[in-house]
Amino acid sequence: ETKAWRQAHMQARYCILRVLLEAGGGLLELRGEGDATQIFLDRSKIPTVGKEAVGQLLLKLNVYKATADHQEGLKMYQSYTSVPDDLLALRQVVLAQKQPRKLFVQCNTVLGPDGKVSLQEFEPTPEGLVRSFTERFKEGGPLGDL
Repeated sequence: ETKAWRQAHMQARYCILRVLLEAGGGLLELRGEGDATQIFLDRSKIPTVGKEAVGQLLLKLNVYKATADHQEGLKMYQSYTSVPDDLLALRQVVLAQKQPRKLFVQCNTVLGPDGKVSLQEFEPTPEGLVRSFTERFKEGGPLGDL
């Protein structure tokens, strides 16, 4: 099993998790193991400890970017995004509970025979997405001849 994340946004979230864990000060704690792992966040420390930790991360990234120090920037980012052995089980739990991407399915407005406008909604599934388009662009509809 690889010790890296599969998608960039997941890797970035994990990087922020590691930064907040490293910040200490009781801001963020992981308790338990495996499926029973719980994350405890002290919201009152976000404006102080959390802001400072994320600020330092962004400052470092910006310095590496501004000075074109690709090697050091990559080294730092990889240190935050690689998964150490003690967190590998947590990574596996996260990936096992991965949910399918949410779909944004646009609803349609329909003018009824009585002249009233009604809202036609569709399920947020691939089928609902197709149905939304076919209903919106059906032959003889307001946009059907485009």
